[in-house]
This record gives sequence, structure tokens and C-alpha cells, in this order.
Amino acid sequence: MPTDLPSLNALKAFEVVARCRSITRAAAVLHVTPGAVSRQLKQLERELGETLVIRGPRQTGLTPSGERLMETVAASLEQMRQTVSDLRAGRHRRRLALNIPSTLASRWVMPRLHRLRAQDPALVLSIRTETKDRLSQRDELDAAIRFGTGDWPNLHSSHLFSEEHVAVAAPGVQQALTRRDGTVVLGEATLLHVLKREGRYLSWQHWLDAAGIDGVDAGKGFEFDTLDLAIEAAIAGLGAAIADWHMVADDLAAGRLVQLFETRVPGTRSYWWVRPPEASPTGALETFERWLRATLETHHA
Repeated sequence: MPTDLPSLNALKAFEVVARCRSITRAAAVLHVTPGAVSRQLKQLERELGETLVIRGPRQTGLTPSGERLMETVAASLEQMRQTVSDLRAGRHRRRLALNIPSTLASRWVMPRLHRLRAQDPALVLSIRTETKDRLSQRDELDAAIRFGTGDWPNLHSSHLFSEEHVAVAAPGVQQALTRRDGTVVLGEATLLHVLKREGRYLSWQHWLDAAGIDGVDAGKGFEFDTLDLAIEAAIAGLGAAIADWHMVADDLAAGRLVQLFETRVPGTRSYWWVRPPEASPTGALETFERWLRATLETHHA
């Protein structure tokens, strides 16, 4: 009866051949003969029932099936190498893998990580910014920050902070929109929007309604697939954006952006700290969450 996985030696030989694009060079790396490598490849292809390698006189290529297998094998081997390295270095209890929304990671978390490093130099932090995290796969992630309503079955979630939408632009754009009497003519601005899976977020229309501003075409302007890009476009002077205040607070403080009006509109969703219920909130998880909440308190102060 066949096992779930083919021979690990055959998979290793395949990975090296795919990387070197040569059976001869792969044999040198593995310290075996080219014939031994060829036998491993043939064994793997028999077990899978697929041709994986295109054997040429000078270079070895991969079939579509081989490319697909290589992607998985390379990622798995790299994860194994990292885990073994951490174990050897005694860091296996101090490694933390997180998934964080890209805009939050780049505009808020990353600029503050030096404080976490100073607090806990031994912590090995691995941050991903995938649109959909794989928190259910415990071997990949320890926890995540998610953007939503907090309702995720079979996961423990605790509230971090809610959105507060403000209108922002570069100082030069504000000056161009401001009349002699101090009135900001928003209708002349290029509006910067954020796309969602279908269409765009209606942040501009919601903000205009809350601010009581009429005569602005909320459908015009440019669109970006992340809030981070929309903010960068605003900093570059391309137009005005509606952004969560937390994401632009540093830019406002540094003068890269200015808030066009005093209006702040609460968002409908929030950021949440999410982890599997069986994950003990101790060690690295506790360290990061304690740092995260303390930093948020300082940020809001």
C-alpha cells in the first residue's frame, strides 16, 4: 500500500535538480553519482504518475507538474531548514509567526518594531501580510491581526481599535484647494479611493455625508487596491484620501499630510488580535500582545 508521501530522498534530489537545472550539477551538490540522481527522479515520477523533469543535453527543465511540485517542496524544505536552525540556536520557544494586514503592518507596526526589539532582543518575529491568513494551520501561524467584526468561529479574538476616517492631503494640495477666505473647495480635488473585491469602498461618500458637504462628485478620482497606496498617493500630492486616522497619524505629525477638515467618521469595522483558542497566551505571544496594547495606549494618548 503506498504511503502518503513519496521518498524524501527522491524529493530532495528533485529539489536540487530543479534548482541547479542540471542532473550533473545536482549530483555534485548531493555528493552522489548522476546515475543515482536519475534513478531517484524516475522513482519519484513513477510514484506520482507524472513526468516532472524535461531532460535536455545541456540543461534540465521542469514540466508544469514539476513546477507545481517544486513550489511546494522548496517552501517546505525552507521551513524545515528554518525550524532546524531555530532549534539548534535554542530559539524555538521565542519564535512568533504573525499575519498582519499590509497597511497596518507597513504604516503602524513596522515603524514601532524597534521598541519591541529593544524590549525582547531574543524574539524572532516572522510577519506576513496575506489577504487571507491561514491561522487554522497551526504549523504556519501563531496569531494574526484581522480587520473585521470580530466574529470568527473557533478562534479567540479580542478588540484592538476601531477605524476613524479622516480626509487628508499633502500640504501643497491643501493650499491649492484653499480660497482666500480659508474655505477648502473639496470639489476641485482628485479623490483617491480604495478598491475592494467588488467595486470600491464608499468611504468618501460616507465621510461627505457625515461632514455635510455637498457638490462633490464622490465617483471621480483614482483607485488603488490598498489603503497604503492611496495614502502614498496623497503624500505624493496626487489628491485627497479618506484614511483611518491611525494609519496616517505619523504622517500628520511629520507634516507629510494635513487633515482637511475636523470631521472624523467611525468606521464599521475594527482591528482584532486573533489566535487559536488552544494557543496559550504565554511566552512570545504574551510578549507581543503586551507590547502591542501598550503601544496602542501610547498612540492614543
